[in-house]
Amino acid sequence: MRKGVLGSIAAMAVGAGAAFGQAPPGPAPAGGVTPAMVWPGPSVVPTSGSGPVIPPPLPGMMPAEPLAEPGTGPMAAPLTYPPPGPYGAPRFDLPADATTGYGEAPRWWFSGEYLLWFTRGQPIRFPLVTTSAPNQGGILGNPTTIELVPGQDISYNGISGFRFNSGFYGDADRRFGPWINAFYTEEKGVNRQFSTSQPGPTSVGIPLLARPFIDTQDGASSLITANLAFGVGGTKVSTSTQTWGIEAAGLWNLYRSLPTDKVWHSLDLIAGYKFLQNRERLIIDSFTALNNAIFLPIFDFDPFGNPIFRGIQIIPIPVPVGGTSVGFPATVQVLDRISVTNRFNGGVFGLRYELRYGMWDLMTIGKVGIGNMHQVLDIYGHTAFANFATSQTGGSFGGLLANASNIGRYNNDEFAVIPELTANLGIHVTRSILLFAGYNFMWINRVARPGLQISPVVDSSTVPFHPNYGLTGRPPAPRGPLFIQDELWIHGVNFGMQIRY
Repeated sequence: MRKGVLGSIAAMAVGAGAAFGQAPPGPAPAGGVTPAMVWPGPSVVPTSGSGPVIPPPLPGMMPAEPLAEPGTGPMAAPLTYPPPGPYGAPRFDLPADATTGYGEAPRWWFSGEYLLWFTRGQPIRFPLVTTSAPNQGGILGNPTTIELVPGQDISYNGISGFRFNSGFYGDADRRFGPWINAFYTEEKGVNRQFSTSQPGPTSVGIPLLARPFIDTQDGASSLITANLAFGVGGTKVSTSTQTWGIEAAGLWNLYRSLPTDKVWHSLDLIAGYKFLQNRERLIIDSFTALNNAIFLPIFDFDPFGNPIFRGIQIIPIPVPVGGTSVGFPATVQVLDRISVTNRFNGGVFGLRYELRYGMWDLMTIGKVGIGNMHQVLDIYGHTAFANFATSQTGGSFGGLLANASNIGRYNNDEFAVIPELTANLGIHVTRSILLFAGYNFMWINRVARPGLQISPVVDSSTVPFHPNYGLTGRPPAPRGPLFIQDELWIHGVNFGMQIRY
């Protein structure tokens, strides 16, 4: 049995050796069929008389890409950037070295700025406060009359504010996207205050304060608000301004140079909606503490006939205020308040240009708003008095320049144009952080301003604190033209930071 097993193994070894020693089979005879041979290994099959051959793709597979030199072929970077993806052509990735260039377009950005702006002062076309010798009443044209608040602009000086803008390119090629720009300035006020004072050894003092006007019957006149003869007091003229606005627009990139260009340019078209509001006030407030009284000393006599001082008897001298008589120690207030709100709604159109060179960045934005300016004018005036000794209080309709002829609320609409220019120069601290400083100029061609909406022509019979109050048969004061238009410019510097990615 052992010999039989060994013999079988030897026979198998001899057969295997004979098989390995045979030559490969030749081509199949004509009409014959040869079984297919499975070849799972190499994809390049050698053939006699030629080099490597790429076999055709199997069903369902993409065709193989032909060999090409670097930088050529269908997958090379485009010659312009960004590629015209939105116009139907395929979009390709940037070249490998584009990440080291200067001008990659950001996907989104946000910037915040501090504003130090200056605006045109409040126009005053007629003197508001005067003083003079006591016997000349502060009337314009008298030799001793001095204009404390003359008919000229009241300057606001510097105005602080802030601004932010943000944008986003929403498409794959970073050509289109929304853009929001908004700014807000503080309500900047200016006060000019004057009060009467007794002349002293080192000061002259102001013995009289008056508010001049033109009486419809008597011509040049004035309302005396403080005089040492009947009462001390003061007058304050205050004006304020505040502006804010917002723009919601779209950006369309018209041109952008290659990302690898050292001097990089980009130009965007801006088109959208603009809202702007400017609100201003002018307030003239006079305060008088009446001292128009007769002070009589009171004496008694002792048993020897010597006078003994017992006190003072006060006999008030009444002053007419709004149809009633008021005397010492009452206070009287005369108030005029004129406020105007200008609201712009319209379209905004412009261009945004950016230039980069190394770490430096220059951006300029020029745009113009075109639309409707809606104007609201409020004129209010009152005269009030209070006597704390007798608890007597009261008030009357009308002040001086704000009186029965013009008090009320009025509306008006104007066609307005608002051009604006901004230029910022910045430096890239990092690839995503930009620090910049710049200049901004904005001009509004149609605004209504409070100082131009009041008329100096007044019927003194409608002024509650005037001696002529309530008289009849006097010519009424015309309301005067309202919504006198003016121009307003705002300009100044800005400092900010932008974050982009």
